[in-house]
Amino acid sequence: MKKLFLFFCYLVFTNTNVFGQTNSIKSADTIGHIVNEIIEVYDTNNTKVNFKIPDKSHYTLVYRYRWIDIGKGIDNRDSIKLLEEKISTILLGGMVDNLKVICLSYDRSSDYNTWVQKIKKEKPFKASSKYKVEYYNLNGNQVSEKRCRELFTKLSLFGPDGKILKFSSSIAKFYYHLKDEKINIKGKLVTVNTTGVNEPLENVFVYIQAGNKIDTLGKGRTDKYGDFDVNIPNNDSVYTFKADASSKNIKNIMLLNQEGKKISHLKKSFMTYEYKLLKADILELAEMTEDDDISLSFKKFEGSKDNKLLVVEDLIYGLDKYTVDKESEEILNKVVSILKGNDKIKLEIFSHTDSQGDDASNLVLSEKRANAVADYLIKNGISKNRISAIGKGETQIRNRCFNSIACTNKEHGYNRRTEFKFTK
Repeated sequence: MKKLFLFFCYLVFTNTNVFGQTNSIKSADTIGHIVNEIIEVYDTNNTKVNFKIPDKSHYTLVYRYRWIDIGKGIDNRDSIKLLEEKISTILLGGMVDNLKVICLSYDRSSDYNTWVQKIKKEKPFKASSKYKVEYYNLNGNQVSEKRCRELFTKLSLFGPDGKILKFSSSIAKFYYHLKDEKINIKGKLVTVNTTGVNEPLENVFVYIQAGNKIDTLGKGRTDKYGDFDVNIPNNDSVYTFKADASSKNIKNIMLLNQEGKKISHLKKSFMTYEYKLLKADILELAEMTEDDDISLSFKKFEGSKDNKLLVVEDLIYGLDKYTVDKESEEILNKVVSILKGNDKIKLEIFSHTDSQGDDASNLVLSEKRANAVADYLIKNGISKNRISAIGKGETQIRNRCFNSIACTNKEHGYNRRTEFKFTK
């Protein structure tokens, strides 16, 4: 079963089940205790939200976010970066497939609107496909604030049953790690040629060292697509990635994941190029299952204030085919169930191809695939007035794999996708 984490904010926890009761337990005694609470908070739309523990489908991580100087310091970009590293450690080492982070602010009502504008303009956390972040504020609610101070410390981790797993009064001291096995990371090295195209670097020796140490933890060599595969121990917070390209007459090297997403440029250092790999980078390179189940995504959307939800799925088709197969039917049956249970929801279907083949043919093929999905939903009882189908062909490539660029099937596969856009 996939798991989620929640972090909460203060030094004292409770074992009460009803909001407002005061049977609190000191934080030092609370690991393993169960919390069952509903706390009134505000979201960025100035809407009251019932924040619940436990979230039965996730582990949850709650973080007390101090964004203004209230005499106790602020959480700057460095603080958030450190927390993102801690989150990555949880995902890599805590046997967690996905994560939910609650970023909770304790502001007076006079500061709430400023907080809203700040969050909407620039969210503290970087967008990530590996975990979700929700932003809440107490907005001067003294009852909720009192309860939060009884329940949470700076960072607090809860299981899906409400069990307190870990907490800390500081980001730096927080640690949650269960696995000591190796991590398999897979990446790609490319260089930018004179025409601006990212070309793979073949036959480059790569190795990973622990921080500033000279011990080599893992090594490998790139293939003709620039891909490498290295195993490293899951026990260091910082690794140094090095590429020996001394025989190559190049001026720059970029590190990508195998789907083509950029991680960073490498820095020239003597005869090698190198980059300090943080846990967040390793998370992007590690082979991990993401929480992309369409039913679960819609369940969260249904209870939110959002008006639109976009879910990406990999529907399988034969080469140049558009017939829906049995495996794809399992996904589409979930869509049918969602639409039958929510008769006011409308759906747009977008089908995308990769860049292989003729542009015009790919556009026609994507239109046929989008229509095949729509026909399946209609055949299974969904009104055609609620559905629109659009083929995008290769007009929205998500990585470097445009026409005439040599790419792996995994890179091309990143572009072959069906998007479901639900609208309330």
